[in-house]
Amino acid sequence: MPHIQRNGVNVYYESHGQGTPIVFLHPFSTNGNIWYFQTYTFAQEYQCVTIDHRGHGRSDKPEQGYAMSEMAADVAAVLDQLKLDKAVLVGNSIGGMIAMQFNLDFPDRVLANVIVSSGTNMSAGMPPEAGQAFQDDLTGAFSGLMEGAVAAKTKRERPEVLDLVKAKFMVDDNFPKHVFFASASDPNGVFNWNISERLGTITKPTQIYAGREDQATTVEVNQFLADHIPNAQIKVLDDVGHFYQLEKPADFNADLRGFLKQTVA
Repeated sequence: MPHIQRNGVNVYYESHGQGTPIVFLHPFSTNGNIWYFQTYTFAQEYQCVTIDHRGHGRSDKPEQGYAMSEMAADVAAVLDQLKLDKAVLVGNSIGGMIAMQFNLDFPDRVLANVIVSSGTNMSAGMPPEAGQAFQDDLTGAFSGLMEGAVAAKTKRERPEVLDLVKAKFMVDDNFPKHVFFASASDPNGVFNWNISERLGTITKPTQIYAGREDQATTVEVNQFLADHIPNAQIKVLDDVGHFYQLEKPADFNADLRGFLKQTVA
């Protein structure tokens, strides 16, 4: 299986197709195969790279080291391994955070960004009782979070989507619980990472998608990104929660294809 090793941590990746590179960065607690509806569709025209972030899937799961800068450096190492100078970054949730951090750390290696239901400084809007709930009953609290992250229509008509995102969290060899707590406690990890004052330095073309029913990263959180990343565009989606690429894959693919044609055709 293809891995790169950086500072002793093995990071799994896959690459399919040829052409302009697209790097797909998955949500917290999932893995690269969450992009199932995109990888082979776009690999017919582009080189599609999926990565299992450290702590996830087929990558190593160290006890510490979950700062966004570490995860962005992992992405750079994968690009180095594949001899790719630049790529389009497509990131959902923490994947969008990694993409934004990559823009800060490796700006010359970015062609464009697609950020799906993401944000920064997430802990600022989290009530203290939420943090305590994760400490008291991690599985129950995370399950409740996922319930609020999937749109009502999706849960009604495509219940397998909610089942999938819950199941990826439940399987310990995909996402062990120590990774959640190490990420949560890291001052630059998923909840504490705050680049609010640096968003203005992200200058590559950026498209943001926000689900109107997403209770994990609300429209307001995504609008903040759009308001502070120069020339970023935002599209707010009805009947979508946190996982546009899963909840409405055909619509997401059409939007992504249009964005690519406009920016890197």
